[in-house]
Amino acid sequence: MAKKYKFKLQGLMKLREFKEKRVKLELGEIVSEIQKNKEEIYTLGQQIEEAYTSYNESSKTGVDGKFLQFYPYYIQGKREDIKNKENLIYSLERRMEEKRIELSQARGDVKVVEKLKDKDFQEWKKHTTKKNQEDIDDLMSIRRNNSKRAE
Repeated sequence: MAKKYKFKLQGLMKLREFKEKRVKLELGEIVSEIQKNKEEIYTLGQQIEEAYTSYNESSKTGVDGKFLQFYPYYIQGKREDIKNKENLIYSLERRMEEKRIELSQARGDVKVVEKLKDKDFQEWKKHTTKKNQEDIDDLMSIRRNNSKRAE
């Protein structure tokens, strides 16, 4: 009975595949975080626009001056939030680029082991086929010798 094919470096291959998956997940989390911050920047921009509109409406209706002094501080705070989020996005994009390089390396590492596995499998298959043919030839030889003796 023929033995099943077993790749000697299967453990290494699984480790490398695991690392590749982990890096992909980390990259996905970074992309998600960037998108979330971009959406928050957009929302902050809308809030600033609403504040300007509210300020203009309030100043036309004759609201107390102390109340109107609040708007510049509010808008300044929102702009600071935007600036902080833009800085965060910048650092996340740098991390994302590092993860892309790491992912590229991890994919390369997996491909190296996959090629080794393919090569090893082809050699095993060739050896197994050769061994099976030798067994068949031996059986045929034994059968011929037995039939010659029977005559």
